[in-house]
Amino acid sequence: MIKASLDPHLRARILTSRPLPGVRAGSALVWHDQRLLVIQDDAFSVVWVDPASGVMSRVRLEGSGDELPKSKKPDFEAAFVGPGRVVTVLGSGSAAVRRHKASVDLDSGRVQVTDLGPLFDAVEARIGVRPNIEGALLAGEVLRLFHRGAGPGASATVDVAGSVLQGHAVEIFGHTSYDLGFAEGVPLHFTDASAFGGRTLYLAVAEGTPNAIDDGPVVGAAVGFVTGEQARYAMLEEPSGEGSCRKVEGITFDPERKTIWAVTDPDDPERPAELCAIALEGFF
Repeated sequence: MIKASLDPHLRARILTSRPLPGVRAGSALVWHDQRLLVIQDDAFSVVWVDPASGVMSRVRLEGSGDELPKSKKPDFEAAFVGPGRVVTVLGSGSAAVRRHKASVDLDSGRVQVTDLGPLFDAVEARIGVRPNIEGALLAGEVLRLFHRGAGPGASATVDVAGSVLQGHAVEIFGHTSYDLGFAEGVPLHFTDASAFGGRTLYLAVAEGTPNAIDDGPVVGAAVGFVTGEQARYAMLEEPSGEGSCRKVEGITFDPERKTIWAVTDPDDPERPAELCAIALEGFF
């Protein structure tokens, strides 16, 4: 198990935040072609956002693309750009209806949604609990999945052969459990991850819930990075310097502006997701 350390030399602070009208459950972010692709967990649609102009455009993945009730939502929680300029979006796998993969070809605009059940079955067999995948990174031929623990159940990463995305049989290379620390006595668990300067940048949230389905009060959030067998983190702060209790669920790096972007899921259908710019100190 890798035990993350709270590092007093690191600081993560929200600089600005703004609502994203029409996006109510932000769950992952991808930076590509000067824009942010915002994933939402309760609809078969994703949203492009130009951070400079604020212009937004929706891409339907299946059906109407409208928001769905919790019992039917695809729970898309992870996304990355793979070979051939294709964005892959993954469901969490935490329920039978949450095992989809959506592929968006950035050149042709072609969208394909498929079931990825065998992958989630294999991950469950490996880690011993139903998976709740909240982040994913593709590095060469290895797809690293970030499982979000619940309560005392540990978070974990699972490495699988990336060929599973092309329909090949699931091949698992290994897995690692994580102790990501606590906020107000509540365990921090993965909510997303992104490649960052040869390291893995991650988000973690302390949410008072015993499982992957039910929402609970958020008492803290953290930004950290993993290098090899070491993990360090800082608690996320509001612009005022107070600890943040936002449920941050997506993170990515904008190399043009040298900015870390994050998106929130307010767990409230009446409130839109928020796009946050985050300043990191001591991470470089």
